[in-house]
Amino acid sequence: MKISQWFLLGYTRVMVTAVMVVTLHGADGPQDLTSGGVAGIDRTLTYNLGATGLRGWIYSKPVTHFDGLQGRTTAISRQILVTHVGSSSPADGVMQVDDVITGVKGKPFSDDARLSFALAIQEAEKEANKGILPLTRWRAGKCEEVRLTLRVLGSYSPTAPYDCPKSQRILAEACKVLEKEPLNNDLWGAINGLALMASGRAEYMPRIRDFAHQLAPATLKIGRTPGMVIWNWGYTNLFLCEYFLLTHDPEVLPGIREYTSAMARGQGVYGTFGHGLSDLTADGKLHGPVPSYGPMNEAGLIANLSIVLGKKCGVTDPEIDPAIERGSRFISYYMDKGSLPYGEHEPWAYHENNGKVSMAALLFALQGNRPEETRFFAKMAIAGYKNRECGHTGQGFSYLWSALGASVGGPAAAAAFVKEASWHLDLVRRSDGSFTYDGGEQYGPGKTQDNTYFGKSGYYGLNPTASYVLTYTLPLKKLFITGKAAPQVPWLKSTEVASALASARFDLDRLAMTPQQLVAAFSDWSPVVRGWAAETLSQRPEAAAMIPQLLTLAEGKDAHMSQGACETLGLLRSVEALPALVRLLSHDDRWVRYKAAQALGKMGAAAAPAIPGILAAIVATAEPLDPINWADPIQFAHGQLATLFSHKLGDALQKAEAKSLYPALRVLAKNPDGMARACLEGYFERRLSLEDVRALAPDLMVAVQTRCPADTMFADEIRLGAFKALTKYHFHEAINAGVVFAKTQTGWHSESRTGAIMALIVGYGSAARSAIPGLKEVIVALDEQVKRGEFPGGDLNARRVNAVKEAIAAIEAAQTQPELRRIAPLPPAGP
Repeated sequence: MKISQWFLLGYTRVMVTAVMVVTLHGADGPQDLTSGGVAGIDRTLTYNLGATGLRGWIYSKPVTHFDGLQGRTTAISRQILVTHVGSSSPADGVMQVDDVITGVKGKPFSDDARLSFALAIQEAEKEANKGILPLTRWRAGKCEEVRLTLRVLGSYSPTAPYDCPKSQRILAEACKVLEKEPLNNDLWGAINGLALMASGRAEYMPRIRDFAHQLAPATLKIGRTPGMVIWNWGYTNLFLCEYFLLTHDPEVLPGIREYTSAMARGQGVYGTFGHGLSDLTADGKLHGPVPSYGPMNEAGLIANLSIVLGKKCGVTDPEIDPAIERGSRFISYYMDKGSLPYGEHEPWAYHENNGKVSMAALLFALQGNRPEETRFFAKMAIAGYKNRECGHTGQGFSYLWSALGASVGGPAAAAAFVKEASWHLDLVRRSDGSFTYDGGEQYGPGKTQDNTYFGKSGYYGLNPTASYVLTYTLPLKKLFITGKAAPQVPWLKSTEVASALASARFDLDRLAMTPQQLVAAFSDWSPVVRGWAAETLSQRPEAAAMIPQLLTLAEGKDAHMSQGACETLGLLRSVEALPALVRLLSHDDRWVRYKAAQALGKMGAAAAPAIPGILAAIVATAEPLDPINWADPIQFAHGQLATLFSHKLGDALQKAEAKSLYPALRVLAKNPDGMARACLEGYFERRLSLEDVRALAPDLMVAVQTRCPADTMFADEIRLGAFKALTKYHFHEAINAGVVFAKTQTGWHSESRTGAIMALIVGYGSAARSAIPGLKEVIVALDEQVKRGEFPGGDLNARRVNAVKEAIAAIEAAQTQPELRRIAPLPPAGP
């Protein structure tokens, strides 16, 4: 699958809400596989079972979605159905398809069968156990004890992968597998090349040199190439930079200069990237908003990382330093708030998100002048070991980057991470030294392409063996991303590593804590822990009596304690907290503001008495789009207040006085965040009276015709809501505004949105004839998007174009028109 095909799949789903639970179970829990419970099992979804030569089906539904995100996907499994046996593997001749593994070492599984099996493999591979793996095998109604003989690799040292013979053996075998893999001219080939370079083996360098020259020909000119280029550019440039910094081969420097400069010039206004380059600004300058689908940090972080390395290679361009600064300031906003989200979105309430936190740790570490950010994201990466099996469309980038991000905190940090992840490292390793990829949307099992144990396995084109080679080459420090020339200044102390691990365990430890211990956790370094502590405290019966204490903490001097207290008060729906929460909407700390606004939203209708104060705060804390305030570049604290205009407080807000309501709506409609603006869509469409629309008409016109600069994936929701409000009462000016909207809408979901816009224009009947020339221009603009690679052709574009053509025909045939209204002119400006 080509990279463009891979990500065009995103046109059919929104990641922010995507949750797919693998349903391989009975209604009441895991079935007994030894009592006819194999019927209906999907045998294409399986797990590799280490170097045994086996793959198996394991009950793979977490108790809750949260458990899945925290790595407890198979927590209640107690059996393993054998689905594959590798030829000439340790299991060949001992195990058969349809055998059921019910235990190890003579005891039935009493815990997660997958984890227990992995730990048993680690025990067997120790020298003292001579590779013997005792299994309890059920076959055709009979249980018996059998033994597999694995290769003896030894135990991981306490410092693994550093000073660890087992890690060295695993690396040597994996390299022999990886050296046979192709170096294709794409991001997957670049990753294979990075892994081969990281191994430090001289025999690979001639091939690496030829590949580098292929990627960076002297004639390379890419400029503002349209389409989905950032994924390939980012990883290609990362490989080329590491190659140059290793060899100082001058032949690749022009290519590095071309890639680095092109990405620096194509970076978005907030330091982010999407599938491709950012738009130009309205006046034709660089660094406009990221178009259409919107920003994606999974791609943008690598682009920004490779710009940093391009500078290390000596590339000079006046755009480079500003690009590094923009990208770094955007990412640093998430420090002390959560993990990196999908795009220009609010922080994610987990320690890691498909490797993006680890990429951020490397981004800051390689700059060498941002120790605070480096240390924070390194700690998050360590604590994120539980989140490794989680990612949109799968977890491939998590496995690629997570250990490298933890290693930014130093060898002890990397060792702590590897210790926690080692069971999984040994479970995905095969008997020939290769690695498999198991993972689906968010979490889940995997498969091989030919449905055999040794079959090709990967995350699209990402070779899992390359990912783990990079993990095991950390001690060699051959590349900058694996620790070359890394200063020790940001390395974490042993106490900090321990606190990161403790924060990772807090998701379960909190269940046994007292209310006061949970309050104390509000001061934890981890924003994720602070949120978990608030959630748990709010569920305790003692919490109601603690409201006075929480109110004191909410307005105290400690911002962390205030954040945790706000979150708890919101979950408790404490009416007593309303005055304090409203006051905190103007707090100096932007994240306290956000948490106070979020708390009010969680209270729903109970927050209605606070509406006057909320509306006043919306106006008082509004900021211009330019210059960007990097303390809150997307203005999330302000945008969080827009959520109150959805179902949470919509009814009560309709009753607010116009003199307070209208100014609040006006400034929220100008918030930079597309998702914040989108919260007004339903309010505009369904709750504005004719009087409201008359008063707000100029602002609604601006909302229809102007795209937001941030989080452009959701740019068109407010536009459609405002357009529906104007057309509901047939304001004449809305006709041409709708044409502008149709021409400038984002590609995301435009195959259906175009028809909705056209239907509203057609509703004007013969009055819309003046718009026909503009509608014909819309058709041209839509087709041009396809030619530039900004939108897929075929049926999707045909649906858009046909909707416009049908609208033109309907308008031409119309004989009537509704009574039209006109927008009253604005009063003249004052002296």
